[in-house]
Amino acid sequence: MQRLFLREKPALALLAVGEMESESAYAAMIAKHIDSTFPHTSSILSELEAQGLVKSRPEGRIRYLELTERGRRIARALQELSDLLQKPDAMMQRLERLQQNASRADVPGPETAFRLGPMRRDLAKLKGLGDATLRKAAEELDDKIAAIVRG
Repeated sequence: MQRLFLREKPALALLAVGEMESESAYAAMIAKHIDSTFPHTSSILSELEAQGLVKSRPEGRIRYLELTERGRRIARALQELSDLLQKPDAMMQRLERLQQNASRADVPGPETAFRLGPMRRDLAKLKGLGDATLRKAAEELDDKIAAIVRG
């Protein structure tokens, strides 16, 4: 099992199945999403199914995929690991740039609101990423920007 998830494509395939469940994921869709060949992806999905992480239901010629409860837990853990392995410094640097831009625009008015709006969208993304420290700092900056926009 460790050998399976220490490779990039199986981990990506499991995450993709979870992300695409509502779209009725199938092997060709997963292969395209993870930039893999169909035969390789089919092999990976068969292994995931053998390990009890994915279940398939055939409808005609297509096998639709979904995660099992165990697969969901492992996908969550993989996503958390992926988030930790990504450059947390890059996310903090992005937040710092947003803080600098917000501090330059602390005069209420329509032009300021126009410039700060996109920052709030970026902050919303940051709130969903990273650790608690990053989320808290992003929330505080978002509150500050909202107060500036309200005047």
